[in-house]
Amino acid sequence: MNEVLISRQLSQVDRAVSRLAASQDALHEKQAVLQQSIVHVADAQDRTRGELLGLRAEFTEFLRRDELRHNVQVAHTEIVQVRQELETNFGHFAEVRRLATGTLQALDVGIVTHGTMRQLSEELMLVTPRYWLAPALVAVAAWIRDDPDLAQKALVETTRRDNDKAALFFALVLRRHRRNEATARWLRQYTARQDPTGLSREFTVILDAVSTGAFGHESKHLVMRQLGEWYERLADDRGIVDRQVDRWARLLDADRRPVDPRYTVLPAISPTWPDLKELYEGATVHRTAEERFRALFTGELPQSEDLRNRVDEILDGLVTGYDVEEAPLRRKEHELQEIVKADGDKAKAATAVRTAAPLHEEKVDFLTLLSNAAVGDPRAGTSPGTRRFAVALAKDWIVEGAGRLEAANIAAQPASVAFELEGWSARIDRTTGEADLVAGLAAHIDAETEAAVAKVRFTGPPLASAITAGMVLLLALWAGLAHNPGLAVFFLLATAGLAGWSAYQARALPARRQELRRQGEQRRAVAVAQLRGGIAELVDLRAEWERELALAADLRTYLNRLNSTAFAAPAPGAKRGA
Repeated sequence: MNEVLISRQLSQVDRAVSRLAASQDALHEKQAVLQQSIVHVADAQDRTRGELLGLRAEFTEFLRRDELRHNVQVAHTEIVQVRQELETNFGHFAEVRRLATGTLQALDVGIVTHGTMRQLSEELMLVTPRYWLAPALVAVAAWIRDDPDLAQKALVETTRRDNDKAALFFALVLRRHRRNEATARWLRQYTARQDPTGLSREFTVILDAVSTGAFGHESKHLVMRQLGEWYERLADDRGIVDRQVDRWARLLDADRRPVDPRYTVLPAISPTWPDLKELYEGATVHRTAEERFRALFTGELPQSEDLRNRVDEILDGLVTGYDVEEAPLRRKEHELQEIVKADGDKAKAATAVRTAAPLHEEKVDFLTLLSNAAVGDPRAGTSPGTRRFAVALAKDWIVEGAGRLEAANIAAQPASVAFELEGWSARIDRTTGEADLVAGLAAHIDAETEAAVAKVRFTGPPLASAITAGMVLLLALWAGLAHNPGLAVFFLLATAGLAGWSAYQARALPARRQELRRQGEQRRAVAVAQLRGGIAELVDLRAEWERELALAADLRTYLNRLNSTAFAAPAPGAKRGA
């Protein structure tokens, strides 16, 4: 009877184990589906995270662009306001300026009566009570119609308002009519009053006259002698010279060329990339500078053989330059224009304003004035011929400034370049071999792969499940011996479940190890390709940097050949040495 009962119970256990095995198979299938779903969810999460980061970057860039656009709009609005204020407060100055050379040219063709010129000049005298040019025009009109008393009174008033500009104006007017001795007297009076450590902007007119040959023989040699004395005197002041050298270094350094966009791998894997980029761009300034100076000195300058035309061009520069009263508004206008030019980037605009600051100073030393003229900024009011003359005089400071940039660039060269990828890092210098770096990276990735493979063992929950299955099996045997078939069946079912899950996990271990090794090989191949690409780009970048830096010698050679006396033009009809 007992045997029949036990046989029946064993049959029930056998059926239960079969059902349990079927349930395990179904469970394994569900686990596989769940694992695949988890992988899909992880991929979707990664994509979502990437999209969110992209959206954040786009939003940040949108805010930045919106701020820049707002800055440009505000600058445009304020420029209009500044120009309206200039027109309101100083618009009448423009009328006087337009009349200045017009009066002299009208006299040349003889189609304007003396009465008309007198009326216009005296009317402008009434509407511009503080402007020096108004009484100067009254004096010219009185001189034209031979009225010495009025001419003398107007002359006194002109010199009272602005002695220096008046002296230059009358010197140029007299030179226009070939009154060379009178021109020399005015220039002698003007230069005697000048302090080479504090010259006004209008002294640029002297440089213009020298470079265009507007002065006669006596005046030209007078001015050239004075310029030479000032140059030698101030060139001994190392502080003043250092300021010019620093300024030219900043000006040259502002004309950098960007790195070629083909460099894509090196920026991604080298933390040293910002230094390399700065190094390369800093070396490009010598090529840019030489190209600009060669362009300046290439070709013939258009020089009129008519002395009156040459003088009129210089007179235009003298009378159209803004006066001291306008300076604050002109500086404000310049600051706003720089914001517009920088597309709303206030930091970039502020740098440009600081660089151009000497152009807006009311008083500068002679060497700074030369640099202002050589820079070529429209605010300096210099012609191409004057720029040539000024650059030839300033060449020593330009060469020294370029030399400082070259020395600083060489000193900034990093001793080694860092590479970081896949958790591996190394530094490369000129003695490091590519094969050693590749081997080191491959060994690092292989070691990480084997460490990951080594962690895939029959341990943790699967091992605990197997041990528990053995213990439960003992309990099942104990229940059978204790004649408790129901409990024995329960323990046998639990044993089968635990043992089946452990066996499933054990069977999956080889496949997981194989997948990890496959991923490791793929990771190693991609990383080695990146490393080789980064090394190749580093070699190319170093070669380009050396080529750019070598051009510093060409710039020095070119500038040192310039001779300032070669750019002091003769007057029309005069010999070259006059």
